[in-house]
Amino acid sequence: DRPVSELLAPMVSVKFEGELGVDAGGLTRDWFDSVGRCLAEQARQSASTKEVALLATAPDQTLIPRSVGSDNGDVSSEQQERFRALLALGRFLALAIFHKHPLPVSFSLILCKHMLRVPVGMGDVRQLDPEFYNGRVAQVLKVGGLAEINAALGEPLTFVSAASEAVPEPQELKKGGAELIVTDENKTEYVQLLCEAYLCGGIRREIQCLLQGFWDVLPLEVLLKSNVKPRELSLLMSGVAHLDPQEWKSNCDGDRGEVQFTWFWQVVQDLNSEQRCMLLHFATGSSRLPPGGWRELAPRFTVKVTDGGSDSYLPHAHTCVNQIVLHRYKSKDQLYHKLLHAILTEDFGFA
Repeated sequence: DRPVSELLAPMVSVKFEGELGVDAGGLTRDWFDSVGRCLAEQARQSASTKEVALLATAPDQTLIPRSVGSDNGDVSSEQQERFRALLALGRFLALAIFHKHPLPVSFSLILCKHMLRVPVGMGDVRQLDPEFYNGRVAQVLKVGGLAEINAALGEPLTFVSAASEAVPEPQELKKGGAELIVTDENKTEYVQLLCEAYLCGGIRREIQCLLQGFWDVLPLEVLLKSNVKPRELSLLMSGVAHLDPQEWKSNCDGDRGEVQFTWFWQVVQDLNSEQRCMLLHFATGSSRLPPGGWRELAPRFTVKVTDGGSDSYLPHAHTCVNQIVLHRYKSKDQLYHKLLHAILTEDFGFA
């Protein structure tokens, strides 16, 4: 309930109740770190104990807002408190960036995109859940795919969402969507709406509350003027870790017999610390390793070389299985530039 202007004071002083100590910087770092660890721990425990937590764990093990409840128009006093807590969480995340105190947690790239008003869509689903992407998105987009789906369903596909844990009952993707048949002419609109609903369905209010708190401290117009990218924003929140290329490679699976595999690790050796963290984030969804290091990263990091596509394609990733996919690039230099472009961009395609 304190004025936002007080949060923007140049110095923060923390005092833990019942403890002696003058904050010369260490207590502040401890506070940010402790709150971050508590948020992550609650999210992990709630997945198995059903304990109510502000955050949930996404398929790629990053954190997203947890659903407060169905949006039926009525908001209980308990839900109001949860929304207020999400507003406070947004301010806390912005303060961590403002005061340069990285948190020991990794938030979903989807959330970072929302913080910067960057659209989410097919590329994000492809990275987060390749099985859903292949079955519900790529299948619709491929030539003849729509007819195959209609034949399998026994009825025409319409503009309704896919059932999910957050939203068990399919919802209309647009007004009148239940009656609107998907055709070759409108299928691109359909998959874009389907992907947005898959990524954000059931937690739109929760995301908006967190964003409002975040923008209270770091206004959207300031973020846009700074030209910061979603992956860079994630690094500002979670920090830059030291990632040893040799240890990384020794804890990797993949197509070791391919020359692109060899070139990849030579390129990783050439990257700086921030670029390696961005690469880890690109491939796993997190710029940080688990507390036990590479040995606790599950599934193991994998480098796959594919015959699909062409060397004009950027590398892509499947964050839910910690896999990066390389095309058959013709040289180490080409792989380097494609990889660097991939980790700095927020979508997939030609470059």
